[in-house]
Amino acid sequence: MVGLIIRKKNGDLKWFPLFFDDGKYKFYPPKGKKTGREVGKEWNFKEYLPGYWTYASTASHRRRIGGGDSLVVLEDDGDLKYFPFREETFIHRGTGDKVGRGFKDTFEYYVAEWTGNGTSDLLVRDEDGNLRLYPWNGKEFKDLGRKEQVGSGFGKKKYPDIYPGYWSGGSTPDILVRKDNGDLVVYEFNGETFYKQRNYKVGDNFKTKHYEHLLMGDWLRNGTPDMLAYRDKRLRLYPFGPNPKKNHFTFTKDKQWQSGKDFRDDWTYLVGHWRTSGQPDLITVNKSNDLWFYPFDDGVLTDLRGDKQVGNDWKVTHFWDIYPV
Repeated sequence: MVGLIIRKKNGDLKWFPLFFDDGKYKFYPPKGKKTGREVGKEWNFKEYLPGYWTYASTASHRRRIGGGDSLVVLEDDGDLKYFPFREETFIHRGTGDKVGRGFKDTFEYYVAEWTGNGTSDLLVRDEDGNLRLYPWNGKEFKDLGRKEQVGSGFGKKKYPDIYPGYWSGGSTPDILVRKDNGDLVVYEFNGETFYKQRNYKVGDNFKTKHYEHLLMGDWLRNGTPDMLAYRDKRLRLYPFGPNPKKNHFTFTKDKQWQSGKDFRDDWTYLVGHWRTSGQPDLITVNKSNDLWFYPFDDGVLTDLRGDKQVGNDWKVTHFWDIYPV
């Protein structure tokens, strides 16, 4: 059952499935059921990387980027450890195997099915702006040696944000970057490298100071990501697709839809496939630590008004959407 893993300030983990009860989706349990199951204790790690780390015998391309079925974590000493989520818990004897070493909390980590092998893989941006690829074989991260570096020149100052996604419509993900001048640029990935692959601008004027949050997902279910961009308390939908004047996909110049002034820049935004696989919806966490649910249908976010609250008083440090296998 899809749900949220939360990490409390003391490092304990709890699992909250999303219930469908009496015609509504909510984290409050139906009468007679319990929730908030403890699934981990004292998880005081440097990084938490949810992904589809559980090995699948057959490839499952184009799964949601974000969330996952288990966790890889980064320890203080630079080791990566793997914790599968089995039988609705991380608490299993003998788990926490070391699966990588030499990593840092100064790196940025991007989890997606980069090699299309049926599991997530790991892409890392180091302090020098190099991109490094670490394929996952179901048990550990493979050392590619000299082929580990798959891109360069992506320094954080010039490229503050990176968004993995199937931007070119292929079988493996690419990256979209937001540059410091507000340009949105796609860099294609061929399953092995970014070097000698195409790159092209797909949007402009999306500076961070104007658009604090860019929420990527297959909102229109057209096979490529679209964008909900936050500005001035509204979310604006920009479709992404073919452009007759270009030989690649681009964002539309004008927004297709915008919300009312119902959102805030200091909220947490959780995009997930809460109702149906392949169909993103939105959950927000406001400053009162309440969770609000916004289903996305027919090109718009639906404000459920008084019924949108699906959880309350969640004073926690981390949220991850989990899709148990």
